[in-house]
Amino acid sequence: MSDSLSAPQLLRIRAKLEAMAAETSQLVRSQEATAALERMRNGEFGVCVECGDEISPARLAAKPETPLCIDCQALKDEEDV
Repeated sequence: MSDSLSAPQLLRIRAKLEAMAAETSQLVRSQEATAALERMRNGEFGVCVECGDEISPARLAAKPETPLCIDCQALKDEEDV
């Protein structure tokens, strides 16, 4: 789990993820939030699933469901084009 996040930050992010996971009208986002909550339970939250680097706290605050660091996300976006 990311060591850069404080307990209050993690609690706010968790609440946001739980609300997103409960939102069934946006299925993909709900699935992403559920996966992020699972990473949180497993102690893997805040760690990029591709490269293993820490995801920045600012990125997690803005997009808590993200499984990728900014560099891996940029590579994925390039592949999708």
